[in-house]
Amino acid sequence: HRLRVSGLPPTASWQDLKDHMRRAGEVAFAEIVKPGVGIVRYANGGDAKEAIIMLDRSIFEDARGASGGEIRIREMEEWDAGCGRSRSRSGPRRR
Repeated sequence: HRLRVSGLPPTASWQDLKDHMRRAGEVAFAEIVKPGVGIVRYANGGDAKEAIIMLDRSIFEDARGASGGEIRIREMEEWDAGCGRSRSRSGPRRR
């Protein structure tokens, strides 16, 4: 039930992200992974699907009123999380 959120203002905090995404359901986890991009995990899949429907292309404002404009939300695959993922799709080099 993980979602990738892009288009965040560079000043956005994980708390701002969690507050915004909470409008669609119970947020279990929120993190800013790099400026403008965050990861949100919902407690259940129904809330995650609702977030995509309700909040994709919504206007995000942080607690200070800074707007990043329109945010985009997409569902993450397990391998998309970046854990143990190789950048190369080819096999190891042979000598």
